[in-house]
Amino acid sequence: MADTLRQLAQRAQSYTAADVYGRGELIADFEAKMAHLLGKPAALFLASGTLAQPMALKIHSERCGKVGVAMHPTSHLVLHEQDGIQKLWGLQVVLAGMTDQVVRLADLQALQPAELAAVLLELPMREIGGQLPRWEELKAQVQWAREHDIAIHFDGARLWQCPAYYQRSLADICALADSVYVSLYKDLGGIAGAILAGDEDFIAQARIWNRRAGGNLISFYPYILAAEQGLDDNLAAIDDAVRYAQSLGPLLATIPSVQVNPEQPQGAMFHLHIGHDHAAVIAATERYVNKHGILVLPKPRNGDPSYAVCEISVGRSTMAHPPEFWLKHLSACLETIDQN
Repeated sequence: MADTLRQLAQRAQSYTAADVYGRGELIADFEAKMAHLLGKPAALFLASGTLAQPMALKIHSERCGKVGVAMHPTSHLVLHEQDGIQKLWGLQVVLAGMTDQVVRLADLQALQPAELAAVLLELPMREIGGQLPRWEELKAQVQWAREHDIAIHFDGARLWQCPAYYQRSLADICALADSVYVSLYKDLGGIAGAILAGDEDFIAQARIWNRRAGGNLISFYPYILAAEQGLDDNLAAIDDAVRYAQSLGPLLATIPSVQVNPEQPQGAMFHLHIGHDHAAVIAATERYVNKHGILVLPKPRNGDPSYAVCEISVGRSTMAHPPEFWLKHLSACLETIDQN
């Protein structure tokens, strides 16, 4: 923490004053920079995605007078927000698609469009290993929504990973959506915070809702400075991380007890499905790091203790070694399970 704050203090010397209740040069310049990066007319800094996303859907709902919002069963709003979208924001979730695969056009076509204000599409989809729809499929889904006057909102918590897969700029990808949320700490390494981007009127409404929801804090300058630092330090390397993951995933899949989801990674992340129970995987990982000083796996994130699902997120520490390094050490680590 101390090292981070010292670095941010140096960055702060470029500004004469902190932001105050969402105003001032520091926050205005950052919001304008992010709007340009995402190809949208305007952007708003917010405390979290848990605030940004239902707020966006609420604005789309008020614009058309409908309360239905479609999203995948593994959406963060469904799994991790304590039903806030309904309890706090008065919206009705309509589930679209199968739990273990990306949303398809056919999934949207099976819905009742007259009930929907918006469709939320997560790019990439974290809970299923960072999977993404093909570009033409994504465009077809957006076209379906347009034909039914339904807004498209992108849950872009990890949107930074998409340009390498789609071979298109962030702005080109975001042009498909009416509103976009991006995280400022996932992949970028900021402290916290989010950006919500859209048209001028949309962001004007978001500023009002942010005040109503208690998100308009007196100052956010540490988070903004950290986000700027993260953009400078990490954004350009994310395409490399995607390509590295695309090489690493199939290599790890050669380990007999390991399956990779998706088989061919699409972002800078993927899941390992390991055919050993939680406790055995955790114990083997701890033994290995204690003996060799190399952490090969994070803790499993699935609920069934009979096997382990570990999320591999590729960043600088992963890319510091060739993919063969991780194959060697993960294989050696998992072999110790059978020996104990």
